[in-house]
Amino acid sequence: METASKSPKKTDAVLTQGCFHPDHEEVIRYFENNQVYAVQIESCLSCAGGCRYCYASAKDPISARLPAATINRILHEISDSGAKAIDWLGGDPLMREDWYELAGTAQDLGLINNIWTSGIPLADPVIAQQVVEVTAGGFVSVHLDSLDEEIYGSLHTGDPHQKIKSILRGVENLLKAGKHPGDIINCIAFTRPLTGNDVERTIRYFSDKGIRTCLTQICMAGLGKEHPEWVPSEPQIRYAISIRDRVNYPASNLSMSSMDVNKFYCGGTVCITVEGDVTPCSVIRQGFGNVNHLSFEEIVNMHRSELLFLPLREDNRGDRCSGCKNHPVCWGCRATAYYTTADLMAGDPNCRVMERNNDEKSY
Repeated sequence: METASKSPKKTDAVLTQGCFHPDHEEVIRYFENNQVYAVQIESCLSCAGGCRYCYASAKDPISARLPAATINRILHEISDSGAKAIDWLGGDPLMREDWYELAGTAQDLGLINNIWTSGIPLADPVIAQQVVEVTAGGFVSVHLDSLDEEIYGSLHTGDPHQKIKSILRGVENLLKAGKHPGDIINCIAFTRPLTGNDVERTIRYFSDKGIRTCLTQICMAGLGKEHPEWVPSEPQIRYAISIRDRVNYPASNLSMSSMDVNKFYCGGTVCITVEGDVTPCSVIRQGFGNVNHLSFEEIVNMHRSELLFLPLREDNRGDRCSGCKNHPVCWGCRATAYYTTADLMAGDPNCRVMERNNDEKSY
């Protein structure tokens, strides 16, 4: 097995673009200092996307939205803590009537806004223009799993033709409003219906526009627990990973493997759920403190090790992860590890180096 070098070349695309945040060097500095760079705020559960596998949704949710007063308070706490960015999540954050004002408050506090949306609200050119305005210096992620209406319809409620059309129109509206394609991302939640040519077709469609793909893995959380049949096999996951890498990062010899972002993003980001729980990741629903009871900074200081995965930063753990050639940018998807083993620091079973044949070069 190859021994991982301490750091990849600074020009490597998986390093510079896999952070998603435009200022990757600052993201890495925060990571190396064990600091929170970005905070994901799950502002509401409302969403026009209708994903049948949504990790954040449940049939009887305790809360449907995070109150505006709470968001405004924690934005000030986040700014005071030294964090730099807000990742607005849902549901779809653009479904809130006050999303623009909340993002404006974050911007006034010197925070960079990133928005993760279904993409459907962006079909309104006014909303797209506002999104471009408040995400200056940040990125926007839309969510289109498939261009195939039949496949898309199997994974989402509602009219697949209209939804796909709206998302694609929304992307065009972002571009027309001046958003650089390199700061737009399409998120694909990888499920068994997308395996093979379908996922490649979608990735290449957006790549032709200069837009990268965020390839997430379905987890047994929220509505996803109702569809274990949609979990792809390890060979199917490895194939999808190989397509993402080949199309998005053709000059790189490194891979984020089954992660959707590199470890610098993952290890410098925490999430505040719609119920106020602070978690290591939006998909990981295990909370470490709640902003309704403690300040954001108090929670991070008390649970920094779990929230930022500090044990994974050791290169001498003696496991396959630390010996992998991709370790400089990857440590396996923490959500997949958690829902498979109940251990945040466990190995990711979907990672290609976990294959029995231990062949790191094949998918």
